[in-house]
Amino acid sequence: MICQFYLCLLAFQAPPCDPALIQYGHAAFGRREFQAAAQQLRAALDTCPAQRGAIVPEMAQALAYTNQLQPAIGALQEFLQAEPSSIPGRLALANVYLIAQRLADAQREASKVLALDPSQPAALKMKANFAYLAGNFEEARDILIKVLDRHPDDEDGSYMLGRIYYQESRVDHAMGQFERVLKINPRSYKAYDNLGLCYQARGETDKATRYFLTAIKLVDKDHPEYDWPYANLANLLLDTGDAEKAFRLASKAADRNPNSARNFYIGGKALCQLNKTELCLNWLQRSAALDLNYPEPLYLLSRTYHRLGQEQKAEEARKKFSELKAKQPSQRR
Repeated sequence: MICQFYLCLLAFQAPPCDPALIQYGHAAFGRREFQAAAQQLRAALDTCPAQRGAIVPEMAQALAYTNQLQPAIGALQEFLQAEPSSIPGRLALANVYLIAQRLADAQREASKVLALDPSQPAALKMKANFAYLAGNFEEARDILIKVLDRHPDDEDGSYMLGRIYYQESRVDHAMGQFERVLKINPRSYKAYDNLGLCYQARGETDKATRYFLTAIKLVDKDHPEYDWPYANLANLLLDTGDAEKAFRLASKAADRNPNSARNFYIGGKALCQLNKTELCLNWLQRSAALDLNYPEPLYLLSRTYHRLGQEQKAEEARKKFSELKAKQPSQRR
């Protein structure tokens, strides 16, 4: 009887911890296979609860990247109740809040991390990003320079600093940072894309085109969500007079990111140059509807309505364009 009772107990015990599940989950996350990562890390948590510190932060972020925001936030909040001093947990929660566009909550969590470790690089980069989004470029720049002084091979830090320099029209400084990124990671498609913008700003069209094409080659299959180099090259081609090729690239950008007002604006601008007025109008209307605070499509909409004899709509679009342009200078990502 005793042996039979012991066997029954064994039958109801949880399966033994399998560390391979954690490794598989981390590997899937690194490949951006977030659905698989969430499933594998959830299974790992069931069998390895004692290792939740190595599981929950990444599992929650994988959930967030698959639009399961509330489960992600709930998992991290429960984890942090048990381990309130976990820096990976706080950073993960800040990142999930960013994905959910809850900026104040993300900023609060980043501040908690810096209270625990004032030199924590990921939290400092978040702080710099908040300053950048608020238009405090100098503060953001100073934070990132301090991060890079301590961590000279920080790819994200160099990229963010380059982005700020580009925004400030300090193109040579920006190029230096993006080239630094490529030394750290020769497959950084964002660095190639931004170098294309820098060469375009310097009037070196051929070099800009080559960098945009390199970025496109890198993202074509491996990063189907990244649309920027397609739109950037399309915009460059509009300046050089190749509206047909520009529209094809803008269409690819819009396929990748159908929620981007800029993609539809560039496509609409190309169609206007091709004298395809009705299609141009559709694309510009789509652009204006996607972002009510984006002024650029409204100017072309005004001209297009005027061309079609719709003077009242033309005047409404012109007035709204003037209002938005006065309030919101354009910013790149």
